[in-house]
Amino acid sequence: MTRREFLRTDEMRNYRLNIIMCAIFGYVIAVGSVILNIVYTKEFSVIYDAVFLIVMCVLVHFLQSRVAAVLIAVYAVLNIVIMYLATGKPGGIVVLVLAIYAIVYTFKFQSAWRKYKKSAADTTAVPSEE
Repeated sequence: MTRREFLRTDEMRNYRLNIIMCAIFGYVIAVGSVILNIVYTKEFSVIYDAVFLIVMCVLVHFLQSRVAAVLIAVYAVLNIVIMYLATGKPGGIVVLVLAIYAIVYTFKFQSAWRKYKKSAADTTAVPSEE
């Protein structure tokens, strides 16, 4: 069974749905941020942030990437610090919450996948003849 097939099993339904929802919320946050910043402040540099967030969410969505989830968290913390220094108010906390959920569920899925591979390897091992 491939990792994708394993993700689609009934046992992984909760992990799959949470990973997909994290990615979808990431897409919505990125697109919404671009639209609001362009409409209200005429600031186009936010497109770079949105592209980064969308790429990381695509990696979380389709590859269940733990590295991408951690990078989203680092990005979110940096954004919170920068926003606090610039405005005196923390901003972007929603992205940090999204990143924490993505980290939790990608790590849980990868752990379950590793256990499955180990158990599948143990059952297919040929017993030695003595």
